[in-house]
Amino acid sequence: MYRRYTQVNETSMPVSQVRRNRFRNIAILVLAAALIAVTAVAVPAVQRQSGARALYIQRMQNEIATAVRLTTGLSRNAGASSAAILAQVRSCIYSISTVNEISIGVEGAQGRLLEETELTSLQGSIDNFLQYLTTGMDTGEYQTNLQNALDALQIRINALN
Repeated sequence: MYRRYTQVNETSMPVSQVRRNRFRNIAILVLAAALIAVTAVAVPAVQRQSGARALYIQRMQNEIATAVRLTTGLSRNAGASSAAILAQVRSCIYSISTVNEISIGVEGAQGRLLEETELTSLQGSIDNFLQYLTTGMDTGEYQTNLQNALDALQIRINALN
């Protein structure tokens, strides 16, 4: 029979082309809306994560400052309450370790603020000091080693900013 005649000239487009353009425009609009929505959600999340890292570092700085202050006071006590002071220093190091683990848990491997081996080594220094303190042996060398290790850790923590 007769074929359907559509006239295509320079000013009009075929119906199929109009439909494709309409579909393309709708797809672009939907993708733009999705991009705006993702940006609106992601920006506050990144800001919260940055604030959490600063909070972790601040907490670590407070704990290491307390540990350094307590260790400095060990020589003035002459062993009267050294075991109690060492327990408080151990508590500060444990707090730093816990904050480090929380940071890793929240941010993954890139959230590691300090190496765990460094904190474990420091715990070992505290154990050695305490062992020599309870046996009544000279603890001057262990106190110096502990003070130097805490000072080095304090420098590393302050450099995290």
